[in-house]
Amino acid sequence: MSKNIVSILSLLLLLMSNYAFGHGGVTRVSLLKDSNIRLFIADNMDSSIVSIDFPSGEIVNRVSVPPSTMILAESNTKQYIYAMRGRDTDQDSVSILSTGFDSKENAFRPPHLIRTIPFDTPGGARENKMASVNGYDTVITEGDGKIVVFQTEVIDGLSEIPTRVYDLAAPDHYHYMEGEKNLYIGHLFKGFVQVLNRRTGREVKKIENCPRLHGMTKDKESGRIFFSCATELLVIGTRGKERAEEVARIKYPDRGRSCAAFLTGVNNIKWCYTEGIIPQLYRLDLNKKNYKIEKLSVKPSIRQNVTEDGKYLLILTKAGDLSVYDGFSGKFIKDIKVSDPFYGQWNEDVGKAILPDLVSYKGITYITLTHEGRVVEVNIEAGKVNRYIDTGGFPTRMILLSKDDLT
Repeated sequence: MSKNIVSILSLLLLLMSNYAFGHGGVTRVSLLKDSNIRLFIADNMDSSIVSIDFPSGEIVNRVSVPPSTMILAESNTKQYIYAMRGRDTDQDSVSILSTGFDSKENAFRPPHLIRTIPFDTPGGARENKMASVNGYDTVITEGDGKIVVFQTEVIDGLSEIPTRVYDLAAPDHYHYMEGEKNLYIGHLFKGFVQVLNRRTGREVKKIENCPRLHGMTKDKESGRIFFSCATELLVIGTRGKERAEEVARIKYPDRGRSCAAFLTGVNNIKWCYTEGIIPQLYRLDLNKKNYKIEKLSVKPSIRQNVTEDGKYLLILTKAGDLSVYDGFSGKFIKDIKVSDPFYGQWNEDVGKAILPDLVSYKGITYITLTHEGRVVEVNIEAGKVNRYIDTGGFPTRMILLSKDDLT
């Protein structure tokens, strides 16, 4: 046999062996992470959602979404994360991500993007949770005045999502709350609360005279809803004889600025604050039916929140301190230095999120330091910083999921 033929046969045998080994069995490596907490963070520099697991502090991955996230919210089932983009381009969307939690294994896998759906100026989430109708995740589209209900608890990348659509009175910026029998929708520019029958979708009534309506909260004990108007709070009942009726109006002290958002402290205490860099908060005790708003002076602050149990009121100051107050009385407790000062103007518009965020769980608070490109972990009780985790970019909104709440 010639040398050429031997060489050719040898080459063929080598190629066939490589082919066989290339398609042979391999060892599969588990992607499961036995973590207690997973943080989802919107990075508005590279348009991604960053996930970090704790206690390890490991960055799990980055999931790309359309630019300029404005809203980050968890689903009502806690199975999904919704990222809604802002209004700085001519196309808006809602991206739906898996949380990665595997209920069978009681552990986390890396999250992934399930699908992105075009919407006309989507919104409706409140306190980091999706709006709901009958327990279903709901998107409220401010550009065309619709309530879009996803009538399923399972969302994948292939199946059609069954929906129900309610028509609103007009396109606007909305503040939405579901009641026992009705849906209550505050209209910012129109200055009224529209009440829809949840079953039929028909309008029950409009409650007028609430100019510059921006902000709302609910008293879980009485069912009453509090809408923030320009000079006062409008209180509307949702149960019994009070259903869909104006119950009271509460004047702001000293003709102060209105409430842009509300926080829930302990024992039915509500804290509310205005937009921008603020020098004070309002305190409302819902246990006293003769409602009265009190003032709490604070250092110029850039972000506010409460711990998940309402025990502490947390104020992130422009100076870079985390000020801790009692969640019931508002009594000052301590300052914890967490970052360099936030210099310049931090006025967030509807284009995208730019402000830092605070979330807490079991005595630990996590803060996105947008100006430093990292997250800080703070022990509230000990009054100290545990560590910093560099994410890079421009981290803003956060969602915290704990394994305890998922099992």
